[in-house]
Amino acid sequence: MAQYIRSRRPAFTAVLTSAALIALAACGDKSADSGALAGDTSLGRDLALAQQDSATQPQLQDVPAEPAPAPEPAGTPAPAPRPTPRPTRPAPRPTTTAPAPAPAPAPAPAAAVTGTVASGTRLSFASGSKVCSNTAAVGDKFTAELSESVSATNGVSIPSGATGTFEVVEAKTAQNSNDNTFLRVRLVSVQFGGKSYPVESTVQTASTERVRSATKGTDAKKVAGGAILGAIAGQVIGKNTKGTVIGAAAGAAAGTAAAAATANFDTCLNSGASIAVTLDGPLTVRPAPVP
Repeated sequence: MAQYIRSRRPAFTAVLTSAALIALAACGDKSADSGALAGDTSLGRDLALAQQDSATQPQLQDVPAEPAPAPEPAGTPAPAPRPTPRPTRPAPRPTTTAPAPAPAPAPAPAAAVTGTVASGTRLSFASGSKVCSNTAAVGDKFTAELSESVSATNGVSIPSGATGTFEVVEAKTAQNSNDNTFLRVRLVSVQFGGKSYPVESTVQTASTERVRSATKGTDAKKVAGGAILGAIAGQVIGKNTKGTVIGAAAGAAAGTAAAAATANFDTCLNSGASIAVTLDGPLTVRPAPVP
């Protein structure tokens, strides 16, 4: 505080001196002794010194100087240094394995080419075995070979040599020469290239043969019986050996005719016989594989 007061005294003195000078100057206009004051050299020196002192004096300061920081009391522990924060590492991102791409779908297989045989088409077969009306039963099956290839649409065809399966649908043996005998069959399917194709068809013609179904022994008995009857009749008629011979010959002829008239007859489809078939509906087939 003492230092603060001392520093303000020179400035205060300079202020008072300036005020006095101003008062003297004002009074000099009215006083008669203004010339004497102006000539006083000692007073001029004092005024000059006062102005010089006022120029070198420090200015008044209303703000007190900042006090020096108070020393820390002894024994106070220094604040512990703050721990340096460790840099935090970002949490590892979970590694996600991308799913394997789905395999490309296999290309769809190309549609199989097929061909159609038109309804009404004629197919010719050759029988592979002998079939007779007295030995075949209804429902029995036999095979025949396609004699000629048959064309279908899309360049497909049924090749020659394809197998046709036939079924017996009716068989009848004739009881005498005037009776009817027949053998009826139908085409069930055609097979080639490892595939079987059902068929709806009608048999138009077939090379059949009418045959006697009786054995030779039976016919011989019928002929012998006729000869005996003829010999008796010849004896009765001729009354001599010649008439007997003629009668025996006539009897033999009559016996043969009787055997033929009373024999059983059958219809037979010999091996290799031709069978012509007409399709009752379209037949769709696939091409045969190339060997």
